[in-house]
Amino acid sequence: MSVTAPNFYRRPLPDSCVPFASEAGKKYFTESLMEGNANIYFKLAAQFITQDEPAYCGPSSLVMCLNALEVDPGRVWKSPWRFYHESMLDCCVPLEAIKRSGLTIYQMRCLANCNRLNCELVTADEGDESLSTFRADVMRSVRSDTTIIVAGYNRRVLGQTGAGHFSPLGAYHSGSDSVLVLDVARFKYPPHWVPLRTLHEAMATEDPSTQQNRGHLVLSLRSETRPLVVFGLRTTIACNDAHFAESVVSWREFLREAPMAEDADEWVVVCRRFLQCFSGHAMTCKGIEACCRNGTKATETDEMAECSLKICREIRQTHVAQLTMSSAVAALMLAWPYQTDFSKRSTRLHDYSLEWLKSVSEDTRNEIAVLQEQISTMIECTKPVPKF
Repeated sequence: MSVTAPNFYRRPLPDSCVPFASEAGKKYFTESLMEGNANIYFKLAAQFITQDEPAYCGPSSLVMCLNALEVDPGRVWKSPWRFYHESMLDCCVPLEAIKRSGLTIYQMRCLANCNRLNCELVTADEGDESLSTFRADVMRSVRSDTTIIVAGYNRRVLGQTGAGHFSPLGAYHSGSDSVLVLDVARFKYPPHWVPLRTLHEAMATEDPSTQQNRGHLVLSLRSETRPLVVFGLRTTIACNDAHFAESVVSWREFLREAPMAEDADEWVVVCRRFLQCFSGHAMTCKGIEACCRNGTKATETDEMAECSLKICREIRQTHVAQLTMSSAVAALMLAWPYQTDFSKRSTRLHDYSLEWLKSVSEDTRNEIAVLQEQISTMIECTKPVPKF
């Protein structure tokens, strides 16, 4: 005897929400346009998507924003096109884990930072100052075409089914004091208007997985960068990866120790310890392995292959790469966010990396800068959070 699982065709919006396509919704939108409070809508509407998986509201919202802000992923989606898809957002949390549990707002920030976005995370509380901050950020976004707000909120506060959810915001209507929620779960709810105050209340709720309040992300393109093309952190690292956090703590403790008297001995010890801590976390991007091993071009475009070859060559020539016998590990070590006021050993490594960066190409400097951003973000997001 077969058992048919329950299935649904959409959900009716509660009374607190005004459907975008309703007469009232159209009126709100027309008036918001006239007020200049829907500029960002057009960028977002051009890239509006339906989430690929039931728990993909975070990745889908972020993909929508990345494509709306015209970020080049530097990776082919379907040949020959480079275009963001949820499957590409694998730099902070394994995709299988996202399918099971979704994302927290801190993991969303990690993904945004790793994909060349400036990302400000603003947690919400019940105070008037928090509401005023949210309102100001919304107004700044809807009047621009370069800044996007993604709200993280509890659906139940809006009278909707479900719990935690992420949605980009596309417009603001002053007459009703409402924001346009571009819900990526379009199989469930259509785009709709929600009172700004009510949405803020839904954001000022605790996420059980983090035991912290939800909030909103302010996203904009980090200009004058290009995506990582050669090196990175392994995609199996999750934002609550205890092993990575323990490796960071171990490395910090080592940096606090007094350096060896002889430089040659010091370099051997430093590289050995970094290799022990992070060899399992260093990654060479797909298709570039051959380039890093023997200097042959990877199967990319000619321009990308030349860029990859140059970066590999310049990192492979460093003293660090020669001692670690790994360009990927050397790249992580050179990109590590050393602080000069942390310890003598940390200062030395900081100065070495800084001096080396002066001698390499712009492509390699970009690679190290983006990799450093990824490392810094993962350090901040892992639990327990190591503090420098």
